[in-house]
Amino acid sequence: MTANTQQITEAALKLPERDRLRVATAIWRSFGASDDALADLAALSRSHELETGQVQPKTQGEVFKNARAAL
Repeated sequence: MTANTQQITEAALKLPERDRLRVATAIWRSFGASDDALADLAALSRSHELETGQVQPKTQGEVFKNARAAL
C-alpha cells in the first residue's frame, strides 16, 4: 500500500459510519457496481447498525402504523 493510499484509508476509517458508507458507495460505483450490489452494501450496513445497537428494530406493526400516519 502506498503512503497516499494508507493516509486516505486511515482518514476514511475515522469518518462517521454514514460518511464511510458514502465513500464506500462512491468507490464501489467507480468499479461499475450494479444497484443490486449497492443494495447489498446498504443492507450490510443496516445489519451492522442493528447488531451494534446503534438503531433499535421496529415491529411490522410499528412500521405500518408510522406509514399510515404519514399518509
